[in-house]
Amino acid sequence: MTLWRVSVVCFSIFAIDLSIAGRPFAQPQVPADQVLLVLDPITITAGKRNETADRIPLSVSVIGPQDIAKGSLDKNADIARSTPNYNYVSFGGPGGNFGTMRGVGPLGSPLNSLDNTIGFSVDGVPTSSFGFAPTLMDFQQVEVLRGPQGTLFGRNALAGLVSVVNMPADGAREFRLSGEVGTDGYRTLEAIAGGWLLPERLAGRGVLRFENFDGDIPNPVLDRDEGGARVSAGRGTLSITPDATLNISVTGGFDADKRTDPLYLLKEHPDFPVSGVDLNQYGKRDMGYGNVTIRKEFDAFTLTSISGYQDITVESYTDDTDSFLHGAISGVSPALYNDPGTDWGLSTEREKIFSQEVRLNAPEGEAISWVAGISYFRSDYRMDRVQKSVFYPSLNGTNDTGIRSQTWAAFGDISVPLNDRITLSGGLRLAHDRQEMDSLYVSNGFAGTVPSFAQDRSFNDSYVTGRAALSFRWNDAVLSYASVARGYASGGFERYTSDAYAGVAANPFLPATSWTYEAGTKARLFNDGLDLRASVFYNDVRNGQLATFDPVNYLFMFANQDLRTYGGEVEAKLKPGGPLSFTASMGLTRSELTDVAADAATGARNGNAAPNAPQVTVSLGIEYTQPLTLLQVDGTLTATAGYQYVGSRQADIQNSFRLDAYHLVNAQIGFEAENRSLYVFARNLFDERPELFGSTFTPTAHSLMIGRGRVVGVGTSVKW
Repeated sequence: MTLWRVSVVCFSIFAIDLSIAGRPFAQPQVPADQVLLVLDPITITAGKRNETADRIPLSVSVIGPQDIAKGSLDKNADIARSTPNYNYVSFGGPGGNFGTMRGVGPLGSPLNSLDNTIGFSVDGVPTSSFGFAPTLMDFQQVEVLRGPQGTLFGRNALAGLVSVVNMPADGAREFRLSGEVGTDGYRTLEAIAGGWLLPERLAGRGVLRFENFDGDIPNPVLDRDEGGARVSAGRGTLSITPDATLNISVTGGFDADKRTDPLYLLKEHPDFPVSGVDLNQYGKRDMGYGNVTIRKEFDAFTLTSISGYQDITVESYTDDTDSFLHGAISGVSPALYNDPGTDWGLSTEREKIFSQEVRLNAPEGEAISWVAGISYFRSDYRMDRVQKSVFYPSLNGTNDTGIRSQTWAAFGDISVPLNDRITLSGGLRLAHDRQEMDSLYVSNGFAGTVPSFAQDRSFNDSYVTGRAALSFRWNDAVLSYASVARGYASGGFERYTSDAYAGVAANPFLPATSWTYEAGTKARLFNDGLDLRASVFYNDVRNGQLATFDPVNYLFMFANQDLRTYGGEVEAKLKPGGPLSFTASMGLTRSELTDVAADAATGARNGNAAPNAPQVTVSLGIEYTQPLTLLQVDGTLTATAGYQYVGSRQADIQNSFRLDAYHLVNAQIGFEAENRSLYVFARNLFDERPELFGSTFTPTAHSLMIGRGRVVGVGTSVKW
């Protein structure tokens, strides 16, 4: 039985069971002495208005701070692994990471800073792949919406959306200091302060966070450990409330993230993982940002304006010939590649982003819910890159490239109840993109390169995205829905201008579009003690944006490729009336390339799976809480354990090899009393190294980027 059939059968059984349970429009009851604890309804804001997650016709996961493992330096990867059918891909450190959702993502790696496929926003402000993903701190929740979200979020939400909602400055008094220490030099320190500065008029909230990890991947060439991280970030928010109908929120922050993750670890090395680079390579991102949100309530509508600005610098210094990898490729001694004066690259990329949205919302509580607005997005990107290689012409010379992108859009979305059980909803977005690229390449004299090459090109496109959904409430506890959505990812120019060394102009890659069909059921059963959700989907993607390279000549190739993906996901939360609570989710996805040209130079073939798209993802969690008196102090004992599984994935468009499936287990136990807590934790308890990205150089030489190993430590927190 195929994966698609399994998904349909599982969903059908689930939907039938729920519909039967709903007849005659009454949810299952349990004896009064066995009532489960009530799971609080979850409100999400990604739909540009406050909505209850179990009443909207789309597949959504909501991740709270309590769902993220302690001792994690990679909270954004944890969010992905906690969400069915969402895969986080590490590609060269901060500013280079990306994701796939339901098998849809970059077919290789992002072509420019805006080729992120999954939309990402923080407090309603969109960012690019360079801003994905920021240091998460003092956040309220993360909302992960699967399926195209272009109606409300525009360009490049082809696969879905990740929306971060930070803790607001709402006047709530809180002062908290927390810290953790652990193995391999792991340390964190976070301070949070919030409250009224002027009662009922001016509130403030601020957070500072510092993280350090020394690294856990040995490098015998440099006699150091790699895979380290050093992070410092902060955010401050002021909220002004002149009267009950007006609120002005001003936020500013910074985020500095430096990593020493190896890029080309030899998978076949007998002592894997071990790095063989001969220079102190790194990747770092420095980001400053600010945004202003103004919300004014009128009798007939609410007016909201969100203005955002981001200044992001990404710098990388790399050794392009890891000695172990290239020794295996060429069959010579790895020591021959240990010359820090050759085969290196240094790039500095800077992006300035401005966004503005103005929208009107129906008053909360109205039977007909609607939102309409206009938006503007501008990205000014520039890269300066210097490369030197003794092997490949394409890795020599300097490139100075600029890409300016603008998008104007108007959008609207509405939900209309047709009767007391059926609701029709839908929306449209009309948008126009313009991208301009200029580039200058100057050779360093290496054979096979032109002395210099300049180009100046542009790309324009107007498009419509939208969605339509019909939902049916079996009763107050069970909802089923079906929907169709049009997705879009912008076209444009790849930022590396990789063929400029040969005097070949960069052609724009085409926009990617999709039709997505989805059906699902959501239920809150047993007096709201059990939350169940299930959905199935089908994605038909045209002109997916493809990037691959020829490892023999080290040449990059760019193209567009059709594909389709299908599958389903199931999520459950259970809170019995005792000390235990449970969470579980599973995602199933099948992907395949379609309509591949018989002579495709990229190596793609009909039926190949999309890269970095696991067929199976699983997440399980258990929490135990119990009142306890310890050393004559009354408090609460809390123990949590989580299991995350990501199935094997094809590493590239050619399906030349598979990245191994991996299992992660996280655990924590602690005691909290009188606003103080102390706990011990284990991250990746069984020290399994996730394979996050890979490339094939020869049939016996593959490179990998991997996640960190086990971290064990202790943490404490004090509130007052």
